[in-house]
Amino acid sequence: MDGYRRRVAASDDLLSRAFELALEARTAGDHPFGALLAVDGEIVAEARNLVSTSRDVTAHAETELVRLLERTDRRHLLGRGVVHASCEPCPMCVGALFWAGSRHVVFGLSSARLGEIATGPGEDDHGFSITAVEIAARATPYLLIDGPHREDDAAAVHEGFWH
Repeated sequence: MDGYRRRVAASDDLLSRAFELALEARTAGDHPFGALLAVDGEIVAEARNLVSTSRDVTAHAETELVRLLERTDRRHLLGRGVVHASCEPCPMCVGALFWAGSRHVVFGLSSARLGEIATGPGEDDHGFSITAVEIAARATPYLLIDGPHREDDAAAVHEGFWH
């Protein structure tokens, strides 16, 4: 049981780091999202959202993680590790992670809860109604999407950002 507790604690620490990356993105003027890749509990790559500062709507934390791994010839590590994302990956990011070789993603904030936070009173919802879990369940080979975890912690960086 002790080994299991260490793994859970390590995963919790990794999610905390993803939340910190989201805060770093927000502080830099980008949307508050962060992601990292851990192999055997060790962080091998980190990325944050760069949509505003790069003027690239596809520069989500997860796609930036894939791009970083590709540029540094480490993309093969995706199949051996676990991606920890501050928020549930959008359909574009699920696709990028899948095609790059990821097979396990853990996330904090659900897209449904993000929608509640980001949608102001009287505003229409916008975005996708399909979840990352639903997309991944139709993938071959299988892609495990695990979350939400610690949603209140994950939501904190988004409070007051979207309005």
